Amino acid sequence: MLKKYLVFSMAVLLSGLTYAQTADQELVLPETLTLKESIKIGLENNRTYQKALLDEDKAKYQRNEIRGAGLPQLSAYGDYNNFIDVFPQAIPGGGIFGGDPSDINVIAFGVPQSLKAGLQLNQLIYSNSYLIGLKAAKTGEEFYRLLAEQSEEDVIHEIAMNYLSAIQLQLQRETLLATIDQLEGLERILQAQYENDLARKVDYNRVKVNLTSVRSELENLDISIFQREGYLKLVMGIPVDTPINLDKSVADMNREVQNFQIGELILSDRKDMQILDVQEQLYEYEYKNIKAENQPQLVGFADFNKSAFSQEFDFLSTSKSWYQGFLFGLKLEIPIFDGLQTRNKAAQSKVKTAQLHLDRLQAEDGANLEYQSAINKYYSSLQTLESLEENLALATDVLQETNLLYKEALSPLTDLLEAEATERQAQSNYNNQIIQVRLAQLEILNAQGKIKNLTL
Repeated sequence: MLKKYLVFSMAVLLSGLTYAQTADQELVLPETLTLKESIKIGLENNRTYQKALLDEDKAKYQRNEIRGAGLPQLSAYGDYNNFIDVFPQAIPGGGIFGGDPSDINVIAFGVPQSLKAGLQLNQLIYSNSYLIGLKAAKTGEEFYRLLAEQSEEDVIHEIAMNYLSAIQLQLQRETLLATIDQLEGLERILQAQYENDLARKVDYNRVKVNLTSVRSELENLDISIFQREGYLKLVMGIPVDTPINLDKSVADMNREVQNFQIGELILSDRKDMQILDVQEQLYEYEYKNIKAENQPQLVGFADFNKSAFSQEFDFLSTSKSWYQGFLFGLKLEIPIFDGLQTRNKAAQSKVKTAQLHLDRLQAEDGANLEYQSAINKYYSSLQTLESLEENLALATDVLQETNLLYKEALSPLTDLLEAEATERQAQSNYNNQIIQVRLAQLEILNAQGKIKNLTL
């Protein structure tokens, strides 16, 4: 446990140092940090979410890159040749070169020096694969947008869970502090009584032992609070040494329970379902694009150039003659047979679509189970909270009555200490259950895909 604690502490400390080095200005938090404010700060600073936003931007540039393939492609080129020995060509004898027709004449065509420069233009006129690629790029942009939104929901959920867990530990701390105050008061009374021979030393020692135990429990709880708040800060993307004061009103059951509304599960509201839908569209475009590879493609082209020739390098001379060339044309490509590669690639794409369909069914079952489990947990938590509330009231009454009996010397100290321990445990259980109810509410919102309601 100590090793895990040290590792965690190093992680959050490094995170804080990193933030301090990159932040442009000091982070100023409100005096009391509400859950909504924590989520807002987290969405502004959480690195995982920021990376998801950058992926969304990258998808936009990828779409523009694909669109650019359909725009005119203009390039300049230059070509310089220096033939140490001009390539010879063999031709039969006779004709204009004279000699016997059975002879072979070897002649060097060309000159040692040549220079050529020009502009080349290509324009895609028709390609079904390109048109499908544009649609797929737009859908891909939507895919990354949904991933960013899912990352946003994950950050909100994680911040809310850790925020409430930190509140849960702080409520336990308040209970321990109240118990310590009670025991310290009782210790002072017994010490005075013991010094005046009105109380036994064993009773005084029992209180001291209990007080030491509670203080030790408080120390361990402080470590847990540091870890929980440290992880909360890590998720929020703020330095670990930033002091925070959380708003405990989130544990106000009268307000939170009355305002909480349980809606129906609509699968289309969940980001994971929306992502699967978009992924299905991408697979459909992938299949169409594979089939389009066997369809004709038409490209237009043009080439404008100037060339010069010489026996030696004198191309910079103003009297040098340059010869102009220009052409344009169309290029039609019609695939005929590719060894059944396209057919097999299309079959693979169909298999991936079938696998995705199974993933969708599995995700739907998982979503329904998650929602039903969250509902059951919520109502069960409410029932448990009601029972613990009654138990806390009884424990408080028992403690008050036992305290009065002890003051009147009608009850031993052991009964009072036992009553205080019981009341402390009942208060701790009640506080914990309040947070369990709030956590169950978060799970319902998360299962419905409505966790962003926390930011409203």
